[in-house]
Amino acid sequence: MSWKSKDFYLSSVVRASGALLIDLETGNHDFVFFVFDISPKKAEVIITSHWNRELKIPTRDLIEAINELKTRIYSNV
Repeated sequence: MSWKSKDFYLSSVVRASGALLIDLETGNHDFVFFVFDISPKKAEVIITSHWNRELKIPTRDLIEAINELKTRIYSNV
């Protein structure tokens, strides 16, 4: 089961929460989908917690997730 998103920052939050990034899919108009090894339901719980300001992630984990996704985008181009 997997979940995918083209939203960079929500994908960073999901990655920083421990979800494994398994693929990048190229979409139309020069964007990518980030594909994670996580159920859509679990991803929704993480995202809802994020939007409700209830999600607690170490800032270092979030920064590392942002950097990882940026690196993966640029190496995928």
